[in-house]
Amino acid sequence: MERISPEELRRYVVAHQGYSARRRRGTARDVLESVRRLSCVQLDSISTVERSHRIVLTSRVGNYPRATVSRLLGEGKLIEYWAHEACLVPVEDWPLFRFRMHERRVHHWYGPVIERDPELAQLVLGEIRDRGPLASRHFEGKGGGGMWNWKPAKRMLDALWTSGELVIAGREGFQRLYDLPERVIPDELLGQPLPTEAEWLRGLTLRAVHARGALTESGVIEHYRLRGGVARLKPHVATLVAEGQLRRLQVEDGGPPVLVPADAALDAEPNGAVLLSPFDNLLWDRNFARRVLGFDHLIEVYKPQPERVYGYYVLPLLRGDRIVGRADLKAERASGTLRVHAFHRETGVRRSAALDDALGRALARLAWALGLDTIVR
Repeated sequence: MERISPEELRRYVVAHQGYSARRRRGTARDVLESVRRLSCVQLDSISTVERSHRIVLTSRVGNYPRATVSRLLGEGKLIEYWAHEACLVPVEDWPLFRFRMHERRVHHWYGPVIERDPELAQLVLGEIRDRGPLASRHFEGKGGGGMWNWKPAKRMLDALWTSGELVIAGREGFQRLYDLPERVIPDELLGQPLPTEAEWLRGLTLRAVHARGALTESGVIEHYRLRGGVARLKPHVATLVAEGQLRRLQVEDGGPPVLVPADAALDAEPNGAVLLSPFDNLLWDRNFARRVLGFDHLIEVYKPQPERVYGYYVLPLLRGDRIVGRADLKAERASGTLRVHAFHRETGVRRSAALDDALGRALARLAWALGLDTIVR
């Protein structure tokens, strides 16, 4: 088996993410190509600094117009669906994800919602068919409060979207607009057959490995939150390796082998400094981040304040191929300020003028991409 050193693997994996350390302006095409390259980009509602998907995308393509993602959804170039979590996904993967849509129709959070109330399902679909894209607020009814205690129509909207009978056609603010697939998804994709389990698992494995550069089999599972664990995936990975679509590399740290694309060039060299979203694709597999980057990733937004070590919304600072610190940040939009509550150096990273310069450049680029004029440290 071909071998790779941990240092080579780290440089390759970081460079493969396509971060840009310089200021640039991104276009809709840049955003679309970046989502395709990454396979999926996680959505998250927390806006303490900025929505996560925007931080992820601006760290790669630069400052792009704010309406871009909503427009790409409405034009049928991106879809929103459950990948790692709720994610932006290239529309070309719609036929593949129909396997998960078929599964989720039965295994919805609230059970078989559509089958339990087919009249409500037809009412919701009929309203959208007659009135065009609608948000949850357009439907009457009340829930009992709390994140998951939704009104019946909102549960139905989510169940219909999860099963593929509705799609997200854009967002108003951060609220989803639901529409019929035939009005959004290209015809040539709508008519494709439901994939088999083998097509589903092999397709996702290829996408995950190409997106991340290198992954273990458990990393593929984590990338798409697949059920059944590594045992379910192993025979399909073996087929892809045997067919020459993927290669296995033995890492000289003695850990599990990694999968890479068949044509992967392993001599990449990342440079520059960039602040990463805590939900960035590079950090999804925490065991892999610990092994390859030497970084123990913590997301503390859901912890009570006294239990936090680094802060509420913390962005790791990537300098070259190493994560060298964590910045606890907040965007104060009314005053146009990016405020640095704290910066924590990683263990073994010394305070230096070069480190301070790297942080300063990364903060300036982030503030510019978010439309903030002032940085307070």
